[in-house]
Amino acid sequence: MKKVFIETSVFIRLFTQDDSRKFGESKILFDKINSGDIRPYVSGVVIQEILYILTRLYKFPKLGVIADLQKILQLRNVVLIEKTDTEKALLLFKRHAIKYGDCLISTQVPKSVVLISYDSDFGKIKGLKVSTLSDVISK
Repeated sequence: MKKVFIETSVFIRLFTQDDSRKFGESKILFDKINSGDIRPYVSGVVIQEILYILTRLYKFPKLGVIADLQKILQLRNVVLIEKTDTEKALLLFKRHAIKYGDCLISTQVPKSVVLISYDSDFGKIKGLKVSTLSDVISK
């Protein structure tokens, strides 16, 4: 079973459906999760980012977003990671031109898990296993 940490951008493409290719890839990913082929990892930081982006930037109704977030937490075999490494995240933020939230998320990805994202900034972080969604669903 593949283990993947699903970053915010994947969920945003799924919920907003603003890019048909990325929406389609996201749907395939969640079909593979539901069939047990992929074990999903998410974090409290990702949940916070989804909530902010969908309610503030996209103006989605708060209760609808909460319902969608609850569905994420009920995914088959989902692992919710709450722990972060603030000191490491600050060092990453100092070294790289990437968002602090992404630095926090990078500290939450277990070593045996691949992070999937549409955000190329994660590729700047040495030692972090990053893959595209299309690579994960095609294998």
